[in-house]
Amino acid sequence: MIRGWTAVIVFTTLAVVMMVGVNVRMWRRMKAATMAAKAEAEREAVEAERTEDLRSA
Repeated sequence: MIRGWTAVIVFTTLAVVMMVGVNVRMWRRMKAATMAAKAEAEREAVEAERTEDLRSA
């Protein structure tokens, strides 16, 4: 009986570790995508500002 409970604990622990790993990986990808989108928006804002300056000159 104890071996059965040991197996349940081991498999549950492995499942939790895998889920945490997947969540961390997804969080890192989401963070990288957010940073890339912010950088892109900043580049577009600078470009729009330069275009506006050229039009007013």
